Amino acid sequence: MENSPLGPQPAAPGPALPLSGARAAVLDLVRARRSPCTVEELAGETGQHPNTVREHLEALVAVGLLEAAAGAPAGQGRRGRPAKRYRPAELAPQAPGYAALAGVLAAEVARLAPDPAAAGAEAGRSWARRALAPAAGPVSAKDARRRVLTELDELGFAIAPAPAPGAPADAADSGERVRLVACPLLAAARDEPRVVCSVHAGLVDESLLLLGQPGLRARLEPFAEPGACLLTIGPA
Repeated sequence: MENSPLGPQPAAPGPALPLSGARAAVLDLVRARRSPCTVEELAGETGQHPNTVREHLEALVAVGLLEAAAGAPAGQGRRGRPAKRYRPAELAPQAPGYAALAGVLAAEVARLAPDPAAAGAEAGRSWARRALAPAAGPVSAKDARRRVLTELDELGFAIAPAPAPGAPADAADSGERVRLVACPLLAAARDEPRVVCSVHAGLVDESLLLLGQPGLRARLEPFAEPGACLLTIGPA
């Protein structure tokens, strides 16, 4: 067996905003249409529940890949607001070099902050508060974990199952522990793991809090094994 470096691989090249397979499929359907479409139309095409389709669409709007507008006013005798219609957004070109900039900023935090890991974790929490709205209603621990892993997937991490500690390599996923096999800021993380990896851990912790699960916490083990970091989301 070839020797593999500890930690994940660089995120695969692609769009500036990496997407999960399900969300990318919804985006492709919208782009393939000649006119704006509704949640119900896409749900009929994909066979997914309308709430699931709506979640994908609103997330794509939030990152600027789609635009949403109110449909035509309801006809006489019809009640309710007109359904939103979604269409592709016109994307502005993105400035290159964001990964290099992240490395420079991480090095400055490591040099100037009294506690670089704490500073990184707080930056991750701030990032979550900007990117994720608080839960509108109760969210189960299982659903909160699913949404956080989806968020990481969209940021460019690749998620793979991980057996429980001490279990055989082919054991079933425990439900709490996963492998992060790709990282969108791998070079910066290798240079300044105290800062960059703490940002990622803080992002997960604050996301769980915003989803109404303060009893869950993230434990990130950077470069824990060949090909992956390890992330556990479990009881605090």
